[in-house]
Amino acid sequence: MDELRLLKDRHDAMPDPDERAVAEARSRLLAHVRESPGRRLRPARRRLPFAWALGLAGAAAAALVAAIVIVPGGSERPQARPSSSQDTSLRLRAVASAEDLAGNAAALAAANPDPVPEPHQWAYIKTEEIIGRQDGGVRKRGTKIHEMWRRADEKQFAFIEGGKLKVLDGSEFEVTYPYLLSLPTEPGALLARVYEQIEAEYARGRAATLEHLTKLAERRGRRAESAKEELDRLEPPLTEEQKHTYAFQHIVQGMRDAVLPRTLRAAMYGALAEIPGVRYEARAEDLAERPGVTLYRVHGGYLRDEIFIDPETYAYMGYRSIAVRDREEPRVYVSVKKGELFGWGSMLESGVVDRPGERP
Repeated sequence: MDELRLLKDRHDAMPDPDERAVAEARSRLLAHVRESPGRRLRPARRRLPFAWALGLAGAAAAALVAAIVIVPGGSERPQARPSSSQDTSLRLRAVASAEDLAGNAAALAAANPDPVPEPHQWAYIKTEEIIGRQDGGVRKRGTKIHEMWRRADEKQFAFIEGGKLKVLDGSEFEVTYPYLLSLPTEPGALLARVYEQIEAEYARGRAATLEHLTKLAERRGRRAESAKEELDRLEPPLTEEQKHTYAFQHIVQGMRDAVLPRTLRAAMYGALAEIPGVRYEARAEDLAERPGVTLYRVHGGYLRDEIFIDPETYAYMGYRSIAVRDREEPRVYVSVKKGELFGWGSMLESGVVDRPGERP
């Protein structure tokens, strides 16, 4: 997302100007034109610094008539609208793409910011999830409700087991809270950080495998070069397609297991929108049978990963991973059938609390 897109999102979040201010501005402009009949008005060509341009855009929106984003009537797509708890003077564009959704989410987040969890606070998440691999027609059969508390500094986590609260030291999450909260809130920068993380993790994994193969080759009296050849066969270098797949899954994993500030969540939507192959679907229903929209990507030509998003508040609702075509992997004896589910869950409740066991 470039500077012009950020400027447009900021502008779209501005409320409509006061009618009195508009009238006064128009009157001053007409008076100036009448007093200077020999001069022609034309746009300035000097480029302004970006930060100044944002401030100027805000001042102009308050004083002059601004362009209005028109939402066409009669559309069958569910249009995102502010909820009753949000600023209803916001103007949001009609959503027809992943970029539109991300832009609206950023506008709402800018107008309705919320605090970042403190290190000592806990994220509470209540989810409903399917159990194991199931057919895509499953709804309530084979699901479970799970309540979890996660401390923002990752020193502890907690859950309900046998009707009792169980608190454990440490963390069980691969995508940690401190890492998530350190991510940039500009989509392009966030995605670049994620790509760096994925490439570094993949490189560490290959290095560990190479070390193991080298020791194995030495014990068997083979040349060291054979270990590198075996590595490239078992774990080939990361491809662009793999990088995009892992980036999508990495960001989605971060949203699944944490309560995130709106600005960061909107940036994640924007980062997902920039990943090649990511698409928007206007009508969907999550595991809890709530209407929503989705951002999705088909990996490897057969596996559709997606997240469900509330079309009014842009809150994250849940995820699903489902096969969209049959796939056979003879080398590893894996057979996948179209419609088979590999994961489906809905976030039913969430919030930031001060202690485990507490609910928002």
